[in-house]
Amino acid sequence: MDFLNFKAITQTGNFKTPSENENIEYKEASWKLPKSFWETVSSFANTSGGIIVLGIAEDKSKHEFSITGVDNVEDIETQIFNDNNNISCLNRPVIQNNDVQISFFQNKTIIQVIIHPEPFNTRPITAFGKAYIRTGDGDQVATKEQLKYFTVESQSEINTHLLPSTYTIEDLDAESIKEYRKIIEEKGIINTNSQLSDQDFLYSIGVFRKDRLSNSNEYHLTDSGLLFFGKYISITDRFPRFQLDYQQYNSDNSTNWNDRVSAGDMNYPTLNIFSFYNLVLTKIEANVPDPFIQGSDLSRTSYHNDLIIAAKEALVNCLMHSYYDGMVGVKIVDRPSYFEFTNPGTMRVSKESFLRGQYSSIRNTEIASLFRRIGVSETAASGGPRILNTVLQNNLNDPEINIDYEINTTRIRIFKTFAIDNQEKLTEPEKFIMSFASRNPNFSINDIVKDPQNHFGKQTTIRKYVNSLVEKHLLSNEKIGKKYIYNLQKNNDYLNRVKHLKHLEDNLLK
Repeated sequence: MDFLNFKAITQTGNFKTPSENENIEYKEASWKLPKSFWETVSSFANTSGGIIVLGIAEDKSKHEFSITGVDNVEDIETQIFNDNNNISCLNRPVIQNNDVQISFFQNKTIIQVIIHPEPFNTRPITAFGKAYIRTGDGDQVATKEQLKYFTVESQSEINTHLLPSTYTIEDLDAESIKEYRKIIEEKGIINTNSQLSDQDFLYSIGVFRKDRLSNSNEYHLTDSGLLFFGKYISITDRFPRFQLDYQQYNSDNSTNWNDRVSAGDMNYPTLNIFSFYNLVLTKIEANVPDPFIQGSDLSRTSYHNDLIIAAKEALVNCLMHSYYDGMVGVKIVDRPSYFEFTNPGTMRVSKESFLRGQYSSIRNTEIASLFRRIGVSETAASGGPRILNTVLQNNLNDPEINIDYEINTTRIRIFKTFAIDNQEKLTEPEKFIMSFASRNPNFSINDIVKDPQNHFGKQTTIRKYVNSLVEKHLLSNEKIGKKYIYNLQKNNDYLNRVKHLKHLEDNLLK
């Protein structure tokens, strides 16, 4: 996060953008620091961070801001650092010297303060005894549910809890256990004794654990084991808001799903994490398009396999990073142009760390362990890099990551469609031709005309649109014999990939 450059933003001292949002707050502070400053510090620290600018007034009727300046600069700066270290103001200091910048605009002084997001395990930051969160362009007091979430998140991982002895193997789905054992035995991932009873097998993989705090030597079902293998009705006895939902739509705009897998539905009365994963993965694989796309060496590209791997990673991440005591459930949306994965629980690492795989903090380690035992999600922090690589290698539209701190959810959208330069305003026929070009290197005008999906015209019309794309440097052409052969523009391919990566990261990390 960088300080704002007001000389680039406005010449007169009045401006409309950037306006206040989830990461920017303007405040008047002529002679003293407003109390609301610390409420915003708390809300930024407890969400995704932000910048507070002192010396800015807002005219709500005009939706406009103006630079009014700070008159008592030294006293206000001193108060910021004094209160920052005052436990009756903030429960923990969050502002460092280099987080504060004093700048000038037309003889007016501006104070900017950057507030970094607090690590998930040290939240919440409170101001005058209350925790705040940032929603839109405002600060609100954290609700009881949000405070509970902060308490749970203060742990490095969600502890495995032993359930009461009234939970038994009868609360688990026998078919899920059978399928899990079958995968282990077929893959030979771990050595298991096929003669073991299901109960002893579950002991061996930690689904049932010994109660070390009593003298009874009894084994108890873990809550993670219940989530992974349990019958739906038994799971909801412990996790009342447990919900897993997959919805498949035939169009991007349709409001009525075509196919659905939903926990508790009459068609899936015993749905748990493991059975949901198996069902949904099969449907995801079936809904990844498999166009014949040739690379520059005329070999078939890895688009289909790459996208399945990226979607599989997102699905597993969604399930093992969910906060199952949350207010909402897991939701997977499958539309023709994208997959969308939403899970309860905010992302525990920065978006940059997620994309680059620099650091992993798994919310449910036992669920992750049960997946790894069958060869799923073998590498920590692999999800982000695989999604990123899929996008770059196949020139797909940039993925989207959205974190909602009000209801504590993370949403990741992975596009199935090919990217077209957003700066170019293409007509529908041009978009069709670009899509054709991404699937068919070395094509002629006649190849496009004969394509079954072409309904934009014959040779003269198609040639006009192709020539337009050549002029825009989106297509290149070469005369071979008596006809022209066309390709996607490959000039400075390496530089374009670097620019795309930078654009993608800027888009996701802004």
